[in-house]
Amino acid sequence: MNKYVLNSEFYIVFNNGDCQESHLPDRVCYQEGVLSFDNIQPVEVQVIYLLDKSQSMDLCIKVASRSEVSLIESKLLDSQASLHKTMMIANDAIMHVFSENTSQDAKSEEDIYLKENAVCQYGYAELSDESFDGQYHYYLQGEGADVKVRMAILSKAKEKKHFEVLIEHLAPHTYGQMDNYGVVKDEGKLVIDGIGTITKGQHGSASHQTNKIMVFDAKCVASANPYLYIDEYDVKASHAAGVGKMDEEHLYYLQSRGLSKKQAMHLITYGYLKPVIEVVDNEMLKERFEKALSKVGA
Repeated sequence: MNKYVLNSEFYIVFNNGDCQESHLPDRVCYQEGVLSFDNIQPVEVQVIYLLDKSQSMDLCIKVASRSEVSLIESKLLDSQASLHKTMMIANDAIMHVFSENTSQDAKSEEDIYLKENAVCQYGYAELSDESFDGQYHYYLQGEGADVKVRMAILSKAKEKKHFEVLIEHLAPHTYGQMDNYGVVKDEGKLVIDGIGTITKGQHGSASHQTNKIMVFDAKCVASANPYLYIDEYDVKASHAAGVGKMDEEHLYYLQSRGLSKKQAMHLITYGYLKPVIEVVDNEMLKERFEKALSKVGA
């Protein structure tokens, strides 16, 4: 579980809640559980979370006004470990985050708060080889706040995975969008709960979500659940959700062209999750997603 790769110039590694090693740029610092970004120029930082069995960690990330940050996260959480992260994104700050999860039967809770005109794009590659529970909550507290969540999920063997993505609009003229795509194989189980909430008075806001799951085998269990709670008239809101079976004709066609069943299933899985990449408009996120998805089923 403690094997990791540093692939950014700037990084910080947490081991059971303590800073194990770091090389951070100017005006980025870590002290007493708080990782702070007060940078003038755009920066890219890799953050690695290592948690042993049954260990837990709390981290607060603060992004100052007008900062621009590209964050690359690697989660390596052992069995029964729990990560809780709070992220505070100040006025006019821009965050691009890619999170790759290779944990084992663990849990991650994230609460992310956006102030006025803050922008956040968050991409999750949930492709771990064990069960996992992820609760990712976004709170749009300032007018003009904008969040886009993209998630690619694979559940196979006898894995049980559950993800809850909440975007709550707490100010006018805010925008929230989530696109969650999952594939389930073997006897895997996957539940996606997408929740969009626009509270009273938050006029001019928009909440959109897509939750789609493809199942390969008869013993799979899959559920895509969209929820919209709207308490204001002058808003835009939409949801699309679906669970469908893999097209056997596609599998047969690919095998007839010389691919093995495993290769064909890999290609179908990649193709189904690929829309997550296509809706991303940040090159760092696109590149990271492409690399992560290329390993699916390999």
